[in-house]
Amino acid sequence: MVLLVTTLVGLFSTNATAATKTSGSLVFTGGLKGTLKLGTSSKCDASANGVTLSSFTTSLNSKVFNGWSITIVVPKFDTYKKFRPGIDTFTLDASDSSSWVAISGSMTIIKHSGSVNLTLGREGSFSRTVYVAGTWICAS
Repeated sequence: MVLLVTTLVGLFSTNATAATKTSGSLVFTGGLKGTLKLGTSSKCDASANGVTLSSFTTSLNSKVFNGWSITIVVPKFDTYKKFRPGIDTFTLDASDSSSWVAISGSMTIIKHSGSVNLTLGREGSFSRTVYVAGTWICAS
């Protein structure tokens, strides 16, 4: 009887961990530098037309900007070998409403995972180019 209970507890623990798998990282260079890492406490919300990544376990090394989130909007989940501005959207947001938007590159966006290699641009006081490359997994 005790052996059966132990086996069931182990089985439930394994399934609960697998269902909440969130991992990956996005490496930024250029005007903003650093790595945004996704951990199990990070948020990765997928809808019918995109993904929102937030609550990263690390931050970019900017003294001016913080509280990062990423919003990706696509007509459908697919591989985009050439980023299409105005149709595809990859936006890096800081908590003060500052944003950097993808202007070129490539990406593969699936509902629960993705990879990007993009150039981001921003108008305004911080207009330097930012590059981002990385992958993520939202669920197992």
